[in-house]
Amino acid sequence: MNNNSMPSFGQLLAKHMNNKNLNCNSLSRKNGVSRVTVSRWLNEDNMPRCENVEDTAKALKLPKDEIDELLLSAGCQPHNRLSFDSSPLFETKKRLGQKVPKKPELLPIPGIPIFHPCQFFGRSAMLKRIRRAWQQSLALQHVAVIGDRRSGKTSLLKYLQSVTQVPLKDLCSGQPQGWGNWQPKDFQFAFVDFQLPVMCQPESLLIHILKQLNLEIPTPCDPMNFSIVLDEQLDKPTIILMDEIGAGLRSPDLDATFWGNMRAFGNNCADGQLGFVVSAHEPLHKLAKESNKDSPFFNIFGQSIRFEAFTEGEARNLIDSFSLSLTIENTEWMLQKSGCWPALLQLLCDERQYALSEGDTSDNWKDEGLERIEPFLYLLES
Repeated sequence: MNNNSMPSFGQLLAKHMNNKNLNCNSLSRKNGVSRVTVSRWLNEDNMPRCENVEDTAKALKLPKDEIDELLLSAGCQPHNRLSFDSSPLFETKKRLGQKVPKKPELLPIPGIPIFHPCQFFGRSAMLKRIRRAWQQSLALQHVAVIGDRRSGKTSLLKYLQSVTQVPLKDLCSGQPQGWGNWQPKDFQFAFVDFQLPVMCQPESLLIHILKQLNLEIPTPCDPMNFSIVLDEQLDKPTIILMDEIGAGLRSPDLDATFWGNMRAFGNNCADGQLGFVVSAHEPLHKLAKESNKDSPFFNIFGQSIRFEAFTEGEARNLIDSFSLSLTIENTEWMLQKSGCWPALLQLLCDERQYALSEGDTSDNWKDEGLERIEPFLYLLES
């Protein structure tokens, strides 16, 4: 299949939804994202994360070859690596280098990461520890953030990347939380999503990082030349944000030598001005051992922070940010059923808002909300 004939993700999704007689509302109940998000995918206003594509394929009950086709159209690595190796990456490239959009209306965004820092709530304790790791800009500490799916890892990395890139008037009251008068104003960031196939090729990954930092791209862009560019041109504190590092460890192209080079970059390049923040589902040493890529890179993370539920105050702030016309009893019900996990709160708030938009002031939304959060109740056991 060539570039011109490959259908887009939106086109494929529309075809499968039509075949299954599903609309945006019915699919959103099956894959755990909002109906607005499904509509945006169909209109190709934005692209889904790879885990959302997996959930959507499961909801659509697609056969293996159609799952791979859907994954490829979204720039994700298919289950059958042969189909990936022979397919173009042009859809993947569209997803790189996105800019922070204008401040959006505060609405529930279930199932997807934040796309503007004003949508990020809570996590003050985690942000305080990150501030501590970054306060010495010439001796940046490396940070690992660990949490289950839907715990908020990607949203945290997106927030770190963008919070200092927007005007203060576009942030919510109290932001940036946990940092007091300190902000990484002179920092720069590069974001790597290992769920994108192009990020699982060493040279493509290194080029992607340099492009985000507006640094010279050497030829070839191998680890030696990459380190020379960092040493000669990096002139400010720089954080490389690596999302879903477990996916990178599963890539055969990112071998133990590659991760050894990452350690050298983090410890010996740019006079201590280079730091890593990585996200993972499990502790790094465990992932590295399971992938047979045990490397000194995974020993440099002096800060390891685990995602937990919001505090009750943080959960209430999230609920109060939406216009939901909730009674005290309904708010308490949301807090109790969600365990104060933001992913569950987003789903319940979205269901409440939908009911209000349809003129339904009954409590029927609660049953629908419970059905939507059921696939993610594993968070309550974390």
